Amino acid sequence: MKTISARTQTILGLIGYLFIGTAAVLIPSVMPSITNEFTATGLTLAAISLIFPARAVGGLLGNLLAGIGSDRLGRGRLVWLAALLLATSLALAAWTGQWWPLLIAIAAISGTQGALSTGINALVADANPETRARALNSLHGVYGIGAAISPLVIGALLQDGLAWRWALGGSALIWLLYAVAAWWYSGESDPHEVKAKTATPFWRMLRHGPFLALFFIAFAYNGVAWSLLGWIALFMQQSAGFSTVLSLSMISVFYVALTVGRFLCAAFAERAGYGRTLFVLAIGIAITYPLVVLSANPLVVAVGVFLTGLSLSGLFPMALAFGTRLYPAQAGAVSGVLSIAMTFGSMVPPLWTGIIADRWSFQTALGVNYVMVLPLIFIALYLRWQEKGIVPSPQQAQVGSS
Repeated sequence: MKTISARTQTILGLIGYLFIGTAAVLIPSVMPSITNEFTATGLTLAAISLIFPARAVGGLLGNLLAGIGSDRLGRGRLVWLAALLLATSLALAAWTGQWWPLLIAIAAISGTQGALSTGINALVADANPETRARALNSLHGVYGIGAAISPLVIGALLQDGLAWRWALGGSALIWLLYAVAAWWYSGESDPHEVKAKTATPFWRMLRHGPFLALFFIAFAYNGVAWSLLGWIALFMQQSAGFSTVLSLSMISVFYVALTVGRFLCAAFAERAGYGRTLFVLAIGIAITYPLVVLSANPLVVAVGVFLTGLSLSGLFPMALAFGTRLYPAQAGAVSGVLSIAMTFGSMVPPLWTGIIADRWSFQTALGVNYVMVLPLIFIALYLRWQEKGIVPSPQQAQVGSS
């Protein structure tokens, strides 16, 4: 079987995750155009809002199936198959003029994108067994760059008269080319052989204490992040009188901090240790998040948003690195299930944040989310204790003795 170097696998993953960042904001970016087109045909906003649960269901299924599938099929094979299916889904969404086929295609886009994300995470983790934290934080830092740039590019093209279907079609072409490249360069050892020797049974892994701790980290990370991203603009408009542009700029501030923080974690996590890095991030979010919800000063809130993004940045990549280090033969399952935890985090806390804000205030609602922050400190301490029982990698042993 053809094999490729770890460097090539990592580069393939980084390029893919840059495009994953653009794909993640593609549908939200063209959502106004989709709404305008289909409301003109008599479709209600309630019907159009079905896009959101369709995306959620697609993402959950894609992450779960890919998580298990990549451990059986192999990382490289899953990556090029998922990229090919994503290209097909985007092409169908661009081509169809009917609502229900479009809704199904959007669910498929979310599912195949989730599968591709899971496959790439597992691929990069496998390619960098001695430096998982560095590789995965860099991978997710690249994601932030793609997510930050893509809406600006798509917005400029749509403003110049480019139909939203062409944006989806162009993305389909990009993923088709990526699928061909991933297929051409894919190659790995037999995943069945590795799994048979070292794998923990899937259901036992789900009940394992350290894995449950990592699941909570992924849930809390996205719960705090998406509650903030979803409501911060309105919160700033109501509490500080920010204009629309200034309030929306808080989202950019958050993403800049998220990207910077991930590259910082990539630089220091291997030397500091995974558990210690998680602990530092947990302390950071515990200290900085109150700046967002307790201060009436807009400048302090803006600083709080930046520092909160900086502290949140490495939580999910570090959880992935820790999980794939604990269960190296099941990196796909780890990535898939932790991505499901993130999906729940993006769905449930923003919902209760809106309900509480409607009943009391946004300040109260965002403050309630502190219940997801404080446990992170104790979970990080628990994982740091668990880390002592893990045999260190050669590089970590060398760092520890230097």
